[in-house]
Amino acid sequence: MTNFFRRMRQTLLKEGKKRRYFKYALGEIFLVVIGILIAFQVNSWNDSRKDQSKKLALLKALKVEFTSNLEQLDTVIFYDEKVLKSTFQLLNLNPEDAVLIERDSLRQIIQNTSWLWTFDPLNGALRSGISSGTIHLIKNDSLVSLLFAWPDLVADAKENEDRATEHRLNSDEVFSRFIRSRDYRSIQHTELGASKFTSDYQGLLNDPLFEDYISERNTHTLDAIYELNVVKEQNTLIIKLLENELNLIQK
Repeated sequence: MTNFFRRMRQTLLKEGKKRRYFKYALGEIFLVVIGILIAFQVNSWNDSRKDQSKKLALLKALKVEFTSNLEQLDTVIFYDEKVLKSTFQLLNLNPEDAVLIERDSLRQIIQNTSWLWTFDPLNGALRSGISSGTIHLIKNDSLVSLLFAWPDLVADAKENEDRATEHRLNSDEVFSRFIRSRDYRSIQHTELGASKFTSDYQGLLNDPLFEDYISERNTHTLDAIYELNVVKEQNTLIIKLLENELNLIQK
């Protein structure tokens, strides 16, 4: 093709047809410019197609993560609400009621105050999207803002969870004076017979330190549930926005 154009120019010059030569030269320049523009357009289209593919992969990965996080949030809130319910039951229970309530039932109520479920979200796709810059392929400003704010939102909720966990772990001294958490003689060495030492639930309910512990457990759990519901609300909104973006791409 190049040789053809070269021969054409040489022929026109030899024949002295300068006017036709200039018209031809302008046409050739026009074709070259068009070719360059087409090449740029093809490259741009290829880049756009690659970006769209990266964006789609990120959106799908984020949806999987945040769907999993929502399920985990529901589980954590469920057990925190069991803790909350049990603390209310104990705070409204008189010491003498410990004699009237079946031992196993009271033990279960106390056991329910010790659940320690924490929210540990999956953030691999989000971290990867932020560090690689792929997250900026998402043009929904509301969604991007929520994604960038997500780590701080989780960190705020984590502070309440950490306080509740530390408070629970420091409560062993209160329980150990009245409740036998491990009765090896009765459970693992039955040949020795039942232990003559039993848990003193009435004494536990009479202990002001236990009341203080249950009151603080109640407060910490209320705070944790409130923060987790805020996180859940944002998590649910993020999933909705991710689904909207996916629908726009896949239409």
